[in-house]
Amino acid sequence: MQLSPEGKSPSTRLRLGRGELWALAAALGYALYQVFLREAVRGIELNDMVGTTIQAIPLLLFSAAMSWFVKRSDKGTTSPWSDWKLIVSLVANGLLLFVVATPLLFAALREGGVLVASPLTGTQVLWAAVLAAILLRERFTGTMALGMIIMVVGIATLTAGSSGSLQLSSTWWRAIPFALGVAFCWAVAGVLITYCMRQDVDRFQVLAIPTMIGLAALNGYLLINGDIGLYASTPLPITLSLLAAGVFSAVALICLTTALNLTTVASATTLNSLQVAIAPLIAWIFLDETLNPVLAFVILLIMVGVIIFQRARAMTADGGA
Repeated sequence: MQLSPEGKSPSTRLRLGRGELWALAAALGYALYQVFLREAVRGIELNDMVGTTIQAIPLLLFSAAMSWFVKRSDKGTTSPWSDWKLIVSLVANGLLLFVVATPLLFAALREGGVLVASPLTGTQVLWAAVLAAILLRERFTGTMALGMIIMVVGIATLTAGSSGSLQLSSTWWRAIPFALGVAFCWAVAGVLITYCMRQDVDRFQVLAIPTMIGLAALNGYLLINGDIGLYASTPLPITLSLLAAGVFSAVALICLTTALNLTTVASATTLNSLQVAIAPLIAWIFLDETLNPVLAFVILLIMVGVIIFQRARAMTADGGA
């Protein structure tokens, strides 16, 4: 990356600030999360609520510990219980992420596999940018839309390219509504997280409170239905895979939350959507999956869309286009 020469408008350079670096780290974490989660849900009967709870344990422990530290250090943050809008946002975030989105993701992975679910959930970038423009008044230009469209086309084509090397499940089409539902839930949750942090609520409390609310709702349902004993019958290897997935998910969510605190929703979620390109690369390197020419082209297409969006964002920030 080169800086613009002296005398040129700074709007011509590509920006990659701290928020964008955190978003890239989130993309890597989510890609690893999908790899481990696929191993956990493949070929077994796993209760989605039990699986959701187990994979959320690392995030719950870390975010709760950090929230306690923030409270003890008496930092100048806003109480999450000080405004009814904050309370509604946190409750809605917990229900969206853990009661709705994660079980939908399990269903999408079970019906279509990661090669269908991952590209479709990657469309969250478009939903998030539109919602942020409407609800958070973030600027959304035509050039930014072009970059996002190119990237979404690449994400959609990824499924077709992957089918050349791996046979898709006969029920892959059932994954489409599940995965799109996940994408929309993630987009709304990202906007809610950003809203809370812009009201100066600490980012760890923004993570811990929705996690506790979501898991309380899930396990309350299991308890009422008499299914709480399903934890004991879950095989240890599956539990370990879910916990490993949870660690990567926790790291990714923390990175994404930090990114949302440092840059725009559109920029953070666009870079985070690179997870759909990183996941096939990880599978190619570590799982001996074939990376065919179509997949390589799609990965390049996604990155071109990201670059176009980032350049448009830099110009907008400097008062250009």
